[in-house]
Amino acid sequence: MGITAVIAAYNEEQTVAEVLNALTRSPRIDEIIVVSDGSTDRTVDICRSFEGVRTISLRENHGKGFAMHIGVGHASNDVFFFVDGDMLNLSEEHIDSLITPVVTGQCDMNVGVRNRGAIKNFLHLKAGLGPVLSGIRVMHRDVFERVPAQYQKRFKIELALNYFCARAGLTQFETVIRGLGHVTKERKRGIGAGLNSRWAMVKEVSILHLDLYLVQAWRWSGDIELPIAEYDLFEAELAD
Repeated sequence: MGITAVIAAYNEEQTVAEVLNALTRSPRIDEIIVVSDGSTDRTVDICRSFEGVRTISLRENHGKGFAMHIGVGHASNDVFFFVDGDMLNLSEEHIDSLITPVVTGQCDMNVGVRNRGAIKNFLHLKAGLGPVLSGIRVMHRDVFERVPAQYQKRFKIELALNYFCARAGLTQFETVIRGLGHVTKERKRGIGAGLNSRWAMVKEVSILHLDLYLVQAWRWSGDIELPIAEYDLFEAELAD
């Protein structure tokens, strides 16, 4: 069962190499695709320097969900390992713990949740206080393709994956990942821009929560097509 790692990255020149180092070392990963979502820094150049990594450079920023959609469209396999380009300390143990339950048939999607301590973990995962949003998760292609196109965009994708996975009667696990970190929006973009970005995410996810669980616009809005994006594709270079 082949596994494709998909990284949606926007201006991740400081961290994407660390993520790619972990993925290229893992024997569980068969294909790696990076989708640069209109990055203006050295993200694309860094990704292209890695042997065996396919890099897709979107010419405009379309949002995380759309970048994931593009990656899925270019994937050769039917199991996806999604990971953000700003993750820190990703290890082979983390990769194995997320992949194994999916490929052994224990679940259809496994969501990695960073460890926040016993009490917060319990409140979040067992008591259900707050949505389980995470940029690192493993799933079958069928799970991703159950999400209507209108939700495969921006910050909507993670909550939508949870909702449509459950609605289809598929099984979702949550695995607590210890030692995994990430760079905050405030650190990457500065306090002002970071807070604005965080507020935009919170607002979009809150509205989406009402949509999915109350309004259910996807039932009556019909098929909504995603835009056709312009991009440059840099095929993976393999050693002789």
